[in-house]
This record gives sequence, C-alpha cells and structure tokens, in this order.
Amino acid sequence: MKKTARFLALALFAALLPAGAMAQSETYYAGVVQHPATNIPPTSVVARYVLPIVQGGINNFSGLMTRNGVDVMLLSDHGFVVTGRLVRGYGQQIESFQLQQRVPLLNERGTPLTGSLHDSEGLAIDRQGRIYVSFEQHNRVLRYARLGAPAESLGEHVDFSRMRAGQGMEALAVDADGTVYAIPERPARATYGFPSYRLQNGEWTGSFRLPQDGAFLPVGADFGPDGQLYVLERETGARGYRSQVRRFVVRGRAISEPRVVMRSEYGQFANLEGISVFRDWSGRIRMLMVSDDDTNTSRRSEIVDVVVNR
Repeated sequence: MKKTARFLALALFAALLPAGAMAQSETYYAGVVQHPATNIPPTSVVARYVLPIVQGGINNFSGLMTRNGVDVMLLSDHGFVVTGRLVRGYGQQIESFQLQQRVPLLNERGTPLTGSLHDSEGLAIDRQGRIYVSFEQHNRVLRYARLGAPAESLGEHVDFSRMRAGQGMEALAVDADGTVYAIPERPARATYGFPSYRLQNGEWTGSFRLPQDGAFLPVGADFGPDGQLYVLERETGARGYRSQVRRFVVRGRAISEPRVVMRSEYGQFANLEGISVFRDWSGRIRMLMVSDDDTNTSRRSEIVDVVVNR
C-alpha cells in the first residue's frame, strides 16, 4: 500500500512539472547555458594540416574564410592577409598549401597598419566580395573593397571605446543580406552573456545577446550555407585549450537556443580562433578552423577541418 501511495505521489509531481522538465535539455540559469554531455556529438575530423611559416616569419592566424574548403583567405593578428589553396588528396586530407598572396592591411590613407593598430582578429566577406576586419586593441571594424585597397571606416558604437584592449572585437560575420555582426571576447560592461553589435544602413546598433556557456569565450563566427550562425568559442585551462562551436538561428535582434555542434577535448587542438563554414560536394556542412600560434616557436598554426554531425 505504501509503494502504491509513493508511486501515485511521484506521478502527481511529474504531472505538475512543465513539459520537458524531466528531460535532459538545455537549461538556462541567469544567462548561463548548460549542455548535458549526451547532447554533444563526437568531433568528426576530416583533416588537420600544419601551415608553413609565411614570408616574414610570422603567422599568428586569427581569421579564416573559404567558400569551398580549398581556396582560403587567412588573417594574421599582425595586420596582414594571406590567400592560398589547400591541396587535397585521398579522403580530403590536406597535403600542402600553395601560397598565392601576402598583403598588408592598410589604413584609410593607404599606408600599412602598424603597432597596436594592426591587431586584426575577425574576418568576413560579403556577397559583393568586400572584406571586413575587426580589431581588438583599438576596437573597430574596417572594410576593404579588395585586398590592397585603403580601409573604409564604418564608424563605431558607443560601447567600442569601453571594451578592454586585447579582449574586444573578436568575432565577425556577415549574413546573406549583408548585415555585419560583431561579437566581443569580453563585454564592455558587466552583464549576462555577450552582447553583439550589427551594422545596418551605416549605423551600429545593439543586437542579440550570446548566452554564456561556462568559461567559454567567443573568438570566431560565420554564417553557414544553411543561414545559421556558427560561433567558435575557446576555454583556457591548466590542461590546455578546449574549443566548441555553437549554432544559432538569428532573426534581427533575436537569437534561438544554442545547439553545440562540436566540443573538443582539452589539448586536442591548439588555440583555434578562426572559423569558416561551407558545404562540400556531398552536401555535408563542414567547418574549417585555424589556430593562432601566438608567435610560439614550439606551436604552429594549424588548419582543422571538421564535419557537422547534427
């Protein structure tokens, strides 16, 4: 009789809970989203390739763009852009890198950026082929009509000058309509999650808030061929770097609940900072990412190619 009463009490309690409360789904607490480990697919690596040191002896790649997983544009946080071609072999393995150009980023007067002004972090390209670059020391976004062209100033949001130097405008993405989205590594002021900013009709306004996930910080972003926003995030700890990618649907200033599409183990990859999302010949969505060697002679910039499994 006692067992029956206990069963009935549990059943009544479950019936009073909101739908899905007994399931393991994403749960929000004050802007922090927690994901059960069972929700994260295994990381499916297609290829890894250590990039050669380019002319000048510095890589420090922090941004990456590709349309097809072969032709790539790489951004260095030392103020230059590299273009080249990934030579693919059996099973889509990367066998070599064919360097095409190494072009310095210029200021509005057409001279190369120097000193703290050249700390370029985020890279995006719109459908017209215009290049957007974000900077995290003097926080701003510049636009280039083409490689080697003088920069075009895009103005600023009031928050840009309040961001921490070196932890500011990190991730940059352009959607299919040409709207530019910028996400700082750290917010300008204490708040939940990470604010984002969008450029429309020549004006910067506040946009969605990216929910925080533990100690992960946003370092790269791209809109995929499915129209969704993929955000690369990094966690730094005693066991090394850990990276994850979360996917969102963005509608104006609204953002959907996140879905983790990749999370690495500690030390599995180096300091991944740049991401570009493309669809391959078989219809699969893949993420090409690049790590920043931080001018460390014992660590090299690496390309990582991963399939999205969800």
